[in-house]
Amino acid sequence: MTTRFENFSDLIHNTHAVQSGDVTLHVETLEVLDSPTDSRAALMLSEAEAPSSRWSNELLIGMTRAAGRCVWFDTRDVGASTWCEDPYEMADLVADAQAVAAAVGITSVDVFGRGMGGEIGLRLALTNPDLVRSLIVMSTTPGRREEFGLPDDWLIDKMGARLLGEPPANVQDQARWIVDQLEWFNGPVFNFDRDLAMASARLEVAERWRGPNGHGHAVMEASDIVDALKTLDTPTTLIHGTADPVLPLEHARALNTAIGNSTLKLVEGLGHELPDAFVEQLLGYIGEHFAASSDDHAV
Repeated sequence: MTTRFENFSDLIHNTHAVQSGDVTLHVETLEVLDSPTDSRAALMLSEAEAPSSRWSNELLIGMTRAAGRCVWFDTRDVGASTWCEDPYEMADLVADAQAVAAAVGITSVDVFGRGMGGEIGLRLALTNPDLVRSLIVMSTTPGRREEFGLPDDWLIDKMGARLLGEPPANVQDQARWIVDQLEWFNGPVFNFDRDLAMASARLEVAERWRGPNGHGHAVMEASDIVDALKTLDTPTTLIHGTADPVLPLEHARALNTAIGNSTLKLVEGLGHELPDAFVEQLLGYIGEHFAASSDDHAV
């Protein structure tokens, strides 16, 4: 099977179709050849409306080498997983993550979740404490309380205009739709290469493009978990950009206050995105996290 990891002879890449209720999830795994045969892995949970193909090779390979095995999947309603006509809740997305772990034989996971994926990971840890070994949560919130701050006014205007308009109908405009939002979320410090982003977005659209879906509804209707997180003792690293236009810093500080066993890493000038230029620094944080939360990780 030809894969984007075919040049790495020490890595084994596989794809799986996992059933979760009435949806089928497209799942991929990557593991180090001859790594210890245990049932642990890093589980990657994507942000809203993003197919898992947006995870960079550098990050997936780095995470695999750190954890021994890495698992990622297209969230329901995006990419190669089932697209849904009826609304669903955050609890359904948590159940999907649990189904993926069970289907690929994982009984202990280190979760890396970004944006909506971080919210899923936090809830997975609360409902399945024996499954979630540790958490790395990026650009996430424990609840959309007004006291934590609202998205920047300019972003509300742009996203509002987008929601009121018609979704783009052709490949070029669909790619531009993706890239515009990536650029809005990027932040001022890490360079945004619009031409490279457009090339990637065109490939994404050509493969399968969903556009607006039910993720936003699931996120906005999700319950506040601030108080519940005070009971969580899972080792947790929180990563948040100081220039996040979606979730101001108070969201990260609220998480840090609620989760007693947590460390907060603030990244100057990072927005709500995960730029390629930040991956090396992120892998450093991941290595620190694994070293602090476990003695037996292959870091």
